[in-house]
Amino acid sequence: MIHQFYQKLRNVLLDWAATPGPSSWRTAIKGPPSKGAGPGTGSTWFLSFWPLQIGGWGINFLVPVLFLLTDSVTDPSHLCYAFTRPLNGFLITLALRPCCSWAFSRFSNRWLLVPVMLPVSLLLSYVELMGVDRLVLAFGLPSLESQSWVAIFYIRAAMFMIWMLLYFGIKSIKLHAAIEREFQQSELKLLRSQVNPHFLFNALATIMAVRKDEEMVYQVTQSLADYLRFSLAQESQDKFQHPLGQEVTALENYLLVEKMRFQENLETRVEVSAEACAAHVPTALIQPLLENAIKYGQNTSPPPLCIAIEARLSEGRLRLMVENTGRWVEPHGPASTGLGIANLRKRLHLLYGDQAELTFDRTATAVRAQVSLPVSGTA
Repeated sequence: MIHQFYQKLRNVLLDWAATPGPSSWRTAIKGPPSKGAGPGTGSTWFLSFWPLQIGGWGINFLVPVLFLLTDSVTDPSHLCYAFTRPLNGFLITLALRPCCSWAFSRFSNRWLLVPVMLPVSLLLSYVELMGVDRLVLAFGLPSLESQSWVAIFYIRAAMFMIWMLLYFGIKSIKLHAAIEREFQQSELKLLRSQVNPHFLFNALATIMAVRKDEEMVYQVTQSLADYLRFSLAQESQDKFQHPLGQEVTALENYLLVEKMRFQENLETRVEVSAEACAAHVPTALIQPLLENAIKYGQNTSPPPLCIAIEARLSEGRLRLMVENTGRWVEPHGPASTGLGIANLRKRLHLLYGDQAELTFDRTATAVRAQVSLPVSGTA
């Protein structure tokens, strides 16, 4: 029964921690440890050992204080036992911490530790009460009756048991979350590495199309170099997000490449608000949508192909739209690889879960891709 309860509680906490949303204790569990953890470094610090240790036993200290203030307990012996409880518990669990840490790293199956916790709790409770008994007698106070002594003994044993369950439980949840976070980051890196070769292939195709014009080849190559410089900067800083304005600026080079290729057969319009430019978004958010708009628009749209990019903030969410003239092309069809959009969907899911949306609206003359996601920060 204890195993089933703990397993259910662990799954509930992990599921809640995995749910994207506003900053809360779930981000403290899921998020990476803050460097130089200490006061003022964020919610992660409050779920570390020392705040929980001091806070937990500090709250426990309020119990005897309430006994004293309300006169609900007046016997000096009982008050002595009550006031020594938080201090002894703090010191004993502090000494117990290295042993628990060793056991946690030693046993891969942590459920094997549960049967050990009960005798350890009983032993610690007995040793502590023996010490308090000697202290009470040294003060010249009478010892407790056997019934009261046994009751206090089991209460203190239960508190040691709860402390160890919480220690191993929180440590297990944090370890599981760290493994999950590393897996997600590895998958994000893999997905991001697929974007640049896709863009590079399209850019090289453009260079081949204008290869007879040396000046245009130079301009295309320069624009390509500028875009790749932006992309490499993201790689070197190991970022999965950046201000949207950085990508919009970099995409101007991409659009310059395409305009050189299509000349008067391509018209573009970019309207991105200043607030949207400052919003932090996943890397290569617009690029795959823009590539799709050009790739399929040129085959289905009467000239000129018109492409519009709009972005704005509304109710704490970024709403991005990429629209092109032309007809809808079914994904994974004979003319579609589906790589760019599938890649973007996967990255949005890894970063935002079901909080991000990628939808397509289509009419007889235009196709509109729309992205809606929560704003995680501003530049």
